[in-house]
Amino acid sequence: MTILHFSDTHLGFQAFDHVNAEGVNAREQDVYDAFVHVVEQILAIKPDVVIHSGDFFHRPSPSNRALTFGLEQLKRICDAKIPVVVIAGNHETPKTIYNSPILRALRNLDCVYPIFGEIWEKFEFSGVVVHGIPHLNDNRMLHRELERLEPVAGKFNILLLHTSLGKKFLMEEYGEQVFPAEFEAKLAGFQYVALGHWHNFQKIDLHPNAWYCGSTERLSDTEIGANKGFLHLKIEHNNDLSVAFQAIPSRPWLKWELDRCHEISIAEIEAALEKFMSENEIRNAIISLIFNDIRPEQTLELGNLRLRQLFPDAFQLIPKRRTWSDRSFVRGIEVGQFDSLDQIFADYLRSKYADDEALAGKLAERAAGYFQQKFSTE
Repeated sequence: MTILHFSDTHLGFQAFDHVNAEGVNAREQDVYDAFVHVVEQILAIKPDVVIHSGDFFHRPSPSNRALTFGLEQLKRICDAKIPVVVIAGNHETPKTIYNSPILRALRNLDCVYPIFGEIWEKFEFSGVVVHGIPHLNDNRMLHRELERLEPVAGKFNILLLHTSLGKKFLMEEYGEQVFPAEFEAKLAGFQYVALGHWHNFQKIDLHPNAWYCGSTERLSDTEIGANKGFLHLKIEHNNDLSVAFQAIPSRPWLKWELDRCHEISIAEIEAALEKFMSENEIRNAIISLIFNDIRPEQTLELGNLRLRQLFPDAFQLIPKRRTWSDRSFVRGIEVGQFDSLDQIFADYLRSKYADDEALAGKLAERAAGYFQQKFSTE
């Protein structure tokens, strides 16, 4: 049998202010285009089963456009008689009992097997059993279902999870969870663990049968340089498994970073930017620009308007400026130097307004009064 595993499609995701000719947010359209690329590969490969490991939609209540698009694309797969098993991720799971799970809408398609309730479910396809535990906001329910979870003897067992298999796979998102360590031994009973939530393709070293296929589009700067796509599984008659990652087109996201900006001139910084442009294809790319230890006056000369003039063909610029004066002051602090918060702040003001001792002294005196008032009332 052949299985196609994809995840974290985040239909309905939006970012930035770009709108295409149809009035759709351009980043939202990027997500739709990526989904279509996967569907085209599904129709070309014709796998026996398709599995999706969560965050099909970006929100628990997606827009009409996101919902209708998702249903239309799934119908294309259904028309090819290919079953699809999808579990709920943290993004589409309702935060309250007053919202109905959006994956319930997928039940209207005969070929789709959505898993969105607060229970472990499984479905069998010609000797392959696909198990799924959706994202659960209540850890007690998660532990209850993991206690019940068991592979089917004599079958090839696939387990769908939307979780962080270790803290390093956390995404710093609301509601995300780390898979309970006490249940990790159970994962060895499954021939393949299809993971969702982490957006970069990743094979798990501690669990050689567990894989993140990643998201289908880059959604943050943590995904710079990571290919996007899906996993193609081939199961042999003796249950041997081969797994191959297949990339799909996605919007490029580049990163430029320069340290110690305060030690060089604006012309030298711009020369470094021009060198970066000459070495990379920046047309229609998202570009993160990081200026470390830059002086406040330099940030004025390298404002967003000037950066846009330097990068006229980029899709979006994301500048991050870490000011030298603040960072140099913090780096120079030794804990034993100061006796109180008001002294720390006074020294900071003197470093900030080194050319105007009178102003620094006046501000420090006023701040000391605020500190004294604050602590006297606590």
